[in-house]
Amino acid sequence: MALKKLSKKRVKSGLEKLIPISPEFYDTEKDEDLVADKAVLLPFNAILIISQWVAFCVLMWWYSSPANNTLNTTIQTNWDYGKADGYNCTPMMKDQYWSNTFNFETCMELAREPKISTPAAATDTVVFDADKNAWKYVPYAHSTKAAVWTDIIFASDGGAYDTTDLALADQTKFRTDLAALNTCGLHFFEQPDGPDDGTGASVWYIKKSGTAGTWSDLDTPAAQQTTHANFCREYEEGQNKYCKADSCERPDVNTDFSSSGTAPDKDKCTDDNTYESWNEWCSVGYGPTGNEGRDLYLKPSSGDDKPSCYFNHSHPLLENVATAAGFASGAAMVEEMSKPEPNSESSAVKQARKILEDYDRTKTFTACVITEAEALKMFKLFYDKTYHCQYAKNAAPFGCEASTPLPISQCFSLAYANSLLLYTVFSAVCVKIFFAAKKEPADEIEIGGMMMEKPASPQMFPPSSPGDRAAARL
Repeated sequence: MALKKLSKKRVKSGLEKLIPISPEFYDTEKDEDLVADKAVLLPFNAILIISQWVAFCVLMWWYSSPANNTLNTTIQTNWDYGKADGYNCTPMMKDQYWSNTFNFETCMELAREPKISTPAAATDTVVFDADKNAWKYVPYAHSTKAAVWTDIIFASDGGAYDTTDLALADQTKFRTDLAALNTCGLHFFEQPDGPDDGTGASVWYIKKSGTAGTWSDLDTPAAQQTTHANFCREYEEGQNKYCKADSCERPDVNTDFSSSGTAPDKDKCTDDNTYESWNEWCSVGYGPTGNEGRDLYLKPSSGDDKPSCYFNHSHPLLENVATAAGFASGAAMVEEMSKPEPNSESSAVKQARKILEDYDRTKTFTACVITEAEALKMFKLFYDKTYHCQYAKNAAPFGCEASTPLPISQCFSLAYANSLLLYTVFSAVCVKIFFAAKKEPADEIEIGGMMMEKPASPQMFPPSSPGDRAAARL
């Protein structure tokens, strides 16, 4: 007897239409062929679908996160290349002065604001240098080096300025703004002492006093004079000993070694043409302004130059000029500026010469003094303008890198494909479990992958009448 194939059509419920049971859970298209009861499969299938979308969302977030970004690198000449696209550009070489390799943003994070405490504290960034009689700004906690003047700050060939004119204009404005912050009208932002350690940078000192000051008349101009005995010269035996006005052999005007003198001094200077009158040592060709102060600072041993009777170390004028110029004392100024070749690169020498351009021996000089508060304001302007980190903008070439996120389309594709993969694998595992647990109905057998009804057992005694046989066929 032939086996009869079951062909009952499935009717889907409303819930199943909203949450269709995956085909994997069917042996065939019959409800009777589900691997488990619908009451179990419908909620389980809902969990699977929800899990797939949860997996999709999680994977979408994962592929969009920085963990999957791609690293792009390039070498550029601009410090802010690709900033809007997330590029971070760092100098590829160390700065000559600071020995730093960090970029502008890192410099700004590490640099400390100018700060002065009273009394001085270890955390102060503006420090007074007694030897220089000036303040300096130490921006970094990891370095004792002070902020510097350097041409790199206003370099037109770097990344901070597009043209030379813009760089010069910014530098001029900055100096003008600095000068406006103190009553002396000084900025000190220049290269005063030459290169520092061969790096082309000079420590920026704001001095207590500079070239600014006032010249005023003396009530008693003679107060600047000194005696002949204090600065006379000991000549060796010869005509200079008797003919020169500054010779210690001629202590006063009454000592006359010329032919018009009196015995026993008469004719000790044998040539009246070379004989100098006693008053000549006070006016050795200097005139009222002292040849820009040479009579103020020259020593008797300064070559062929003679000292002046106005050269008086005890008078405040010498100390005032020396202090304003940056010398430790009047004696230090005399020592340096009396040399045959003074250090022309010294800022103190330059400032002293600048001050003495208006020198008049009948006047005195009062230096303009910059206060601590004014110096702090000047350093704060330097900090606020970010010039202390400007070198990092002009330190080309720069190594630039950016961590770029994956395109949204790629993230969507990867998330969908992998969530579908997870769904398929999990579904297959669950179906396997359900099949293993399923029991076959007693009236069905599997033939060739199809569930078929078992054939009825043959009757031992078939119907004897035609009616009985027809009824059997029904």
